[in-house]
Amino acid sequence: MRHHEVLVVGVDGSDASARALRWALDEGQRRCIPVHAIMVWESHAVLSGPGPLLMYPDLAPHHAREQHWQDLNRVVRASLGESTTPEVHTELVEGNAAEVLTERSAHAAMLVLGDRGRGRVADAVLGSTALRCIHKARCPVVVVPKGMPERVEWNKQDGVADIDPVLG
Repeated sequence: MRHHEVLVVGVDGSDASARALRWALDEGQRRCIPVHAIMVWESHAVLSGPGPLLMYPDLAPHHAREQHWQDLNRVVRASLGESTTPEVHTELVEGNAAEVLTERSAHAAMLVLGDRGRGRVADAVLGSTALRCIHKARCPVVVVPKGMPERVEWNKQDGVADIDPVLG
C-alpha cells in the first residue's frame, strides 16, 4: 500500500458523519484502499476536587473518552454491516476536529466529511469544521451532502457510476 492510499473520514456521531462514513466505505471498496475513521473530541469538563466527580461521574474525561470510543465503534460496525471490505482503521483523538483532520489529510488520498446542512449563516456564526478542513486540507476534500443516495451502483464494465457520487 502506498502512503497516500487511504481515505480519511471524520466521524462525530451525527447522521451527516455516518453518511460520510458510508460513502467513504463504498469508495474505499471500489478503489481497494483502506478507510481511516477518526473521531475527534474535546474535553470541556473542568472538575475541581472530588465533589463534582462524585455528583457527575460521566463528566470525568476517562468516562467521556470511553463513551466516544464506543460511539465510534458502533457507527463503524453499523456502516460496515456484514461487509469485510474495505479495511477500516478507527482512531479516537482528543483535540480540535479541524486541526486533527487537516493534519491527517497530509497522508490521505481524500478527506471525507458530512454536511449537516445548517446553511451559510449558521456556519458563519458557529464555525464549520468542514469549511476549515476545505481551506486547510492537504488532499482533496469530499463533503457528502444531505440527500446523497445510500449506495451508488457502479457499472462494473467501465467503472463508472450510474450517477456521479459527488456531483449527483
